[in-house]
Amino acid sequence: MKGSVTAVLVRVQTHEIVKIPTFFLMILAILSSFAATAVPNPTQFELRDNIFNAAKEGVLRMPEVNALANPHIKGGNLDNRVRLSACPGPLIAEPAHQTFRGGRITIKVSCETDISWSIYVPLTVVSDVTVVKVNRTLPRGTILNKRDLQELLVRRAPGHLPIINHIEEAIGSALKRPINEGTELQHSMLEAPVIIKRGDQTVIEAGNERFTVRMTGRALQNGAVGEQIRVQNLASKRTVQGQVQANGKIAITQW
Repeated sequence: MKGSVTAVLVRVQTHEIVKIPTFFLMILAILSSFAATAVPNPTQFELRDNIFNAAKEGVLRMPEVNALANPHIKGGNLDNRVRLSACPGPLIAEPAHQTFRGGRITIKVSCETDISWSIYVPLTVVSDVTVVKVNRTLPRGTILNKRDLQELLVRRAPGHLPIINHIEEAIGSALKRPINEGTELQHSMLEAPVIIKRGDQTVIEAGNERFTVRMTGRALQNGAVGEQIRVQNLASKRTVQGQVQANGKIAITQW
């Protein structure tokens, strides 16, 4: 073979041996490497952690969440099949709704650049909450005292209904229905205690700043402080309506 060009023997399908110069093989290798780098990287997707962190920051900006004690955000499950292109700019997060119930909220996370996409992220908010529980099972109508109650700090999602946060809020109130031991007290479970019952004898007061007339009467209804009930004047047998006072008397404005 003339010349000094190095060659490589390659067996082709014809079973003939063909000499290919090493120089051409080097060129092919370089071109192959360029072709490989030109293929788009299939892993250039937005990280799930980035989406969750943006959604979390959006929740923490909400005033009602800032008002909670030590709020903590739990992430919802995103569909593993979802693949979103990596956003070249900051992710935008905003609530899908302005309020949240039971600690659940959905945040819309968006990429608003040349690459445009949006995804809805379900989240749950939990925080430190002071609750008041009953120490024992209590019947309807029980007037609560300090021995019936305990105050605890728990971590959970906000409830749908307003709860009692301090023992002082419940002391002196009556239960509207039977309550089992360990139940968290809500305002809807309590009512003003009945201080006068149907058939009780009471005093009817009528008058103004100058004079007051007092008569003996009998309650025709149960009554709590501030309620209007019917009462009968025992002397005249006349029935009138008056307001229950804290001392158990019935005040009437018209006679």
